[in-house]
Amino acid sequence: MRASRYQPPPPAALFDTAKEISAAGLPLNVICQSYPDHRLKRLLETGTRRRCLFQPYLPQARGVDSPTLVIADNTAADGLFPVFDQVFTDMWERSTPL
Repeated sequence: MRASRYQPPPPAALFDTAKEISAAGLPLNVICQSYPDHRLKRLLETGTRRRCLFQPYLPQARGVDSPTLVIADNTAADGLFPVFDQVFTDMWERSTPL
């Protein structure tokens, strides 16, 4: 598919059935600006785990801020998820709760 014709999925398609949301950098914009508060509240009330890291700047130069990616949890296979999970977990462990 050509990048110029790519249409990202709507936020509801990404989050409505999520069991866990881990977001840092640009993906937080999608949550904060494009996903209704009442839907986020419903996710939290039904047990969706969420971890949000605000404004990290290129940790270990891996480009967590860009591009925005949706990665399925497939820890059994090689790919981007284990890399994202490790970088996110490292940042999470060094973070300060708000």
